[in-house]
Order: sequence, then C-alpha cells, then structure tokens
Amino acid sequence: LQAGSMRLNEAMREASRLGPVENEDLRKEQVKAVTMVVGQLKTEKAIADCVSALEPDEEDNLMKFVYLGLSMKDAALSLPLFKVHEALTKKAGLGCIVRAVCAK
Repeated sequence: LQAGSMRLNEAMREASRLGPVENEDLRKEQVKAVTMVVGQLKTEKAIADCVSALEPDEEDNLMKFVYLGLSMKDAALSLPLFKVHEALTKKAGLGCIVRAVCAK
C-alpha cells in the first residue's frame, strides 16, 4: 500500500478491504497501513469523506483496525483513530462496534 500514490479515499478502501489476518507480523503491517492513511486525514470532513466511501464489510474491517491501532498505545495515533471511530459509528451504527469487538 502506497498512500502517496493514491487518493486517500482509495487508500482507505484498500487498507480496509481485508480484515486483520491471523499472522501477527502481517497484522502489524496491516495496522501500520491503516494508521498511515488515518494519519494523513487532517480534518473531520476528510475522515467523513473516506468513511462514507466504504462498503459495510470495509467499515467492519476498519473498525477492527481502529481497535488494533488503539491497542498499540501510541498517543499520536489515538486522536485520529478516535475520530475515525466516531465517523464509523455515525455511519455504520453500533453494530459495527459489536462486530469488531466480537470478531475472532
């Protein structure tokens, strides 16, 4: 994933296309890709625009990555991740949170 070569909406969709994988090292790379894109979203409107372009499965995957990113305990990433969490919850509802938390 190269966010610099794609529009951020496309980069967010690509990063959210697949859910987190079982392999720990690959999952870390997935989380890095998502957080890289999220870090580029400077305004709430940019976040909302990216989230609005997602399909339901991508929304659920992104929410999973939001929680994985928050578990990294990186203060610099927390604020943008919480903003994505808020935008996802507004669009997809509480079910998106439940599906992310209950996913295996």
